[in-house]
Amino acid sequence: MAGFSCVTFRGICHGLGSDYAPTELTSARSVVMNGVGKSYRFMRINPETEGVTCIQLFGNTPEDFTEAMKIICEDELLSRVDIFDINMGCPVQKVVKTGAGSGLLKTPKLAGEIVRQSREATEKLGKVLTVKTRIGFNDSSKNGPEFAKILAANGAQAICVHGRTAAQMYAGEADWEQIRLMRESVRDCGVYFFANGDVKDGPSARKILDVTGADGVMIGRAACGNPWLFSEVKDYLLCQNADKTIKNISFKEKCDMLLSELHGRIKEVGEKTAVCEMRGVMPHYVKGFPGASRMKVALCRASTEMEVRQILDDCLRLKEDGL
Repeated sequence: MAGFSCVTFRGICHGLGSDYAPTELTSARSVVMNGVGKSYRFMRINPETEGVTCIQLFGNTPEDFTEAMKIICEDELLSRVDIFDINMGCPVQKVVKTGAGSGLLKTPKLAGEIVRQSREATEKLGKVLTVKTRIGFNDSSKNGPEFAKILAANGAQAICVHGRTAAQMYAGEADWEQIRLMRESVRDCGVYFFANGDVKDGPSARKILDVTGADGVMIGRAACGNPWLFSEVKDYLLCQNADKTIKNISFKEKCDMLLSELHGRIKEVGEKTAVCEMRGVMPHYVKGFPGASRMKVALCRASTEMEVRQILDDCLRLKEDGL
């Protein structure tokens, strides 16, 4: 969710039903070497708008995590964080090649030591420790159940599993059966367990919970440009009536939310950076509407908030005119 899970978007999602969301990925080593300043905007939290807060770290050395957590908690705002989440699932090569992210699936003993020392640190700091991971590194090494046991045994208080291997990246289908096996392996360990992968609506959320036996569900890419998904899923799980919970979001509602997110990001990082970073986000808001391809091209060329507003206003007028 790098590039998507900014503090503004997390606040929007929380307002629409998300219980909590981690920050973007931040290097524990960078925090240790440079302090919080360089990575501050990726770790920035707002307890008032996003409820439960969670800072997500990656790395490959136990000491980096424990020291980074201490440094983070010396900052007035960041010290209010509720959860530290260790990423052991990122499949991006520049992360994996350092032995971090899903690269830790190859070194379960080291992964366990990272969790053990991090749990000692978070207990002293009064924070919760969670871990995000995958079902294995590739098809020949789906060591998920054993890996999950190691995480739980060393102190992870919650585990979230994405149902693909690192080698798959985000291709193919998530293997919910493998998630189930991991859930079963830690059922008696007293840890919360969350399932992730291919959840795109209420029915798929209900199904992944039924198949895996997980305590809850985490949603990632499907929420990009569609923060309403959280309320849809929650409503569906509560009332089991798809006809009452699925709402068609209008093009204007999508445009308004896009502008709301853009405005919030501008407050965070300034107009130039916000518009540039939103070029990867805006296409998700207009996806599926007539003329989306042309809109995406135009939006990805915009460099100011006014240009984005003009593009959306022009598209709205064309739709109202039936063109």
